Amino acid sequence: MLSAGALAAATSGAPRKLRNMQGPFSIIASVVRTNGVRGLWLGQTGTLFRESGGSAAWFTTNEFVSGVFIARHEKAQGLSAHSLSKKDLNPWELALSGACAGIAYNVSLFPADTVKSAIQTEEELRPRGPGVPRPTFFSTFTSMYRAQGIRGLYAGLGVTVARSAPSSAMIFLIYDGLNKHFG
Repeated sequence: MLSAGALAAATSGAPRKLRNMQGPFSIIASVVRTNGVRGLWLGQTGTLFRESGGSAAWFTTNEFVSGVFIARHEKAQGLSAHSLSKKDLNPWELALSGACAGIAYNVSLFPADTVKSAIQTEEELRPRGPGVPRPTFFSTFTSMYRAQGIRGLYAGLGVTVARSAPSSAMIFLIYDGLNKHFG
């Protein structure tokens, strides 16, 4: 992942001392001191990819799975298409639609989040030598893919999905429940 020059610079010299941060303002000041104002936006490209594409996958999957349940109810009751809505679904169907949405959100663009995290922790975990330029999103993605393949880009997905499925189930169950009663 690191070039030979960057690896040599990172492994030479005295070990780095960890800094004691006293709160959010000291962290912001430290980031600005170390990386300039641009440092406050490290990883923004990955966040943009993850949030825009992931959110599209999240809502689309929720609507698709809900639509499958709606069509199943319409067929079972002999109703024409578009006779029912999400308000007619059982709570477990709404929760399952939400869980599937949470899974789709993470599976769709998890590599963007992995690369974002690598960029954000690069300074502490793999310090650059003097004059070594900061890696870009795409160069970090390429380096990670070359070093570890697709498995490296999806490392940690299992635990993320294990957290995301139930939380998304609850989010959509509560939202659709409130929409059913107040919407």
